[in-house]
Amino acid sequence: MKGQFIRNKTEIKKLSDMLRDTVVSVKRVRGRNRSLREKWKKAAGEVISSHTEARMVKGGVLYVEVDSAMWLHHVATFKKEELLVSMQNEFKRGYISEIKFQVGVF
Repeated sequence: MKGQFIRNKTEIKKLSDMLRDTVVSVKRVRGRNRSLREKWKKAAGEVISSHTEARMVKGGVLYVEVDSAMWLHHVATFKKEELLVSMQNEFKRGYISEIKFQVGVF
């Protein structure tokens, strides 16, 4: 085998293919986030959703930002279980097992 090159099995992609794949991936994530936000608004109702925004689901945990400490206390103390059940009904079984709230800017 002297003088022969061993080809690297790594696939070389065109930049245009990589960009297309990235755009498709970003659109898919945006679609999931839009769906998450729409389902949150439906589950939370107009008043609560005007002070909150669902950000993401990771490892079964729904992360929700709240616009003030007062609203954080209200939803975490009085509405968390109701909101959790509503969101579980909006998604397939087992997708959301917990909600975590945090004060944020949106």
